[in-house]
Amino acid sequence: MNRITINEDTSYSNIALGFWRLLDWGLSDRELIYFLEQCLDLGITTMDHADIYSNYKAEERFGRALKERPDLKNKMEIITKCGIVYKSSTARVKYYNYSKDYIIQQVDNSLKNLGVDTINTLLLHRPSEMLNPYEVSEAFDTLYKSGKVRNFGVSNFLPEQYRTLKQYLDVPLVTNQIEPE
Repeated sequence: MNRITINEDTSYSNIALGFWRLLDWGLSDRELIYFLEQCLDLGITTMDHADIYSNYKAEERFGRALKERPDLKNKMEIITKCGIVYKSSTARVKYYNYSKDYIIQQVDNSLKNLGVDTINTLLLHRPSEMLNPYEVSEAFDTLYKSGKVRNFGVSNFLPEQYRTLKQYLDVPLVTNQIEPE
């Protein structure tokens, strides 16, 4: 499997495995572990998550499998996204939250749910007109300096949105993950 070099410390498999609908797959823990082993054997080492996947349950489910097989953690790169807040008992409508406190809280939740110490790359899930680049910059700096996140990027941003945010950051943006049509 070819690898894509992001920077001197980071590379990803040419194919990333997404877990948006992990709970829909109906896999037992044992079956999920076997599936992950097979993917890793094929060279698919990049695991794509988001805090909201499977109604906020996919990361926890994935983490349960890693708890059974902690040796697999060292064979994969974890990407996760944050920023979308689904309608719930505490949110009347779906919205985007890119406040410093929310980003840090969601990273802490993802680390706990996935059962890992570090996220290889954190992405802001979708662009938002309410995004405050100063708060995003503070959150990214805090997460990078604490060692919780190694790299940062965005998902589905237009080129101008990407360039604009990049101007405010002290840490580089390493990717803009685009949803295929």
